[in-house]
Amino acid sequence: MSETAQSTLGEYGVQSALSPQGVGATAINGLTVGMTVAFGVVFVLLLVFVWGVLAGKLAPQKWWIWAGGIALPLVSVLILMGFSTVILQRITSEDPEALVIEVTGKQFWWDVVYDPEGWAVRGANEIVIPQGRPVTFRLKSSDVIHSFWVPKLTGKMDMIPGRVNSLPVMATETGRFRGQCAEFCGLSHPKMAFEVVVIEPEDFDAWMQRSSGEARDAATTELTRGRDVFVEAGCPACHTIRGVAETGTLGPDLSRVGGRGSLGAGMYRMSQGTLAGWIADPTAMKPGAKMPSYNHLPGPDLRALSAYLASLK
Repeated sequence: MSETAQSTLGEYGVQSALSPQGVGATAINGLTVGMTVAFGVVFVLLLVFVWGVLAGKLAPQKWWIWAGGIALPLVSVLILMGFSTVILQRITSEDPEALVIEVTGKQFWWDVVYDPEGWAVRGANEIVIPQGRPVTFRLKSSDVIHSFWVPKLTGKMDMIPGRVNSLPVMATETGRFRGQCAEFCGLSHPKMAFEVVVIEPEDFDAWMQRSSGEARDAATTELTRGRDVFVEAGCPACHTIRGVAETGTLGPDLSRVGGRGSLGAGMYRMSQGTLAGWIADPTAMKPGAKMPSYNHLPGPDLRALSAYLASLK
């Protein structure tokens, strides 16, 4: 791997469901810890019981069969189902005032639309949400089954073609959290990641305002050339840059691509060099990617195009 295409893995610290920073993940962690403790207590009591029988301190009784073979499993299952139902209801209950973010899984990236019935701000592979505010993800798939999972924020949920599943989330801490497709979906399934960026509510409002506008204008001769190359090379057939070309929907929206922390669905650090490498040969960086290679572009045009995209923040 070249120095300009370094992996983002390891930049997020431990991304564990046992280190929750969201309401859903906290509830799931509590259930996991509770179940583990309960199992441990029952196991210790069972060992004491067996020891008592083997040591001759307890005489076998017929009622043990009913108590240990029927009553104990039945009560345990009922208690487990009760707690699980309460936790499930807690983490799946939607707030009618929640911000709706529509996420569509595609091989092998994530299409993101904020407030689809209002602002309809489109992005890709990076999701920005406000701390302490309820958010509802509307999860879809356009091809095969995917699964949306951010371990530190909430549980995972499948994305099934032809269906819309809802996943409420509320982040309790600011930061950057790695998400991952948790259902095998093809050749680059391991490279289908994304990033959730949690920011202060007032910062989020300002970010939404900025993101809803047109892309930053080309400020230099090189950037102007890069914008022209974007149009001349046929990129608008798949991609949108607001204010430049707005018809492409097959690929990610690039209006703010340079402002994202990563490229290739959470896999590589964002930089001009990484963008140039991706444009020249996407499948070398992500096998199975559907974007065609543009290695036929002359060097100056490739550099201008990558510089222009990197400037879109």
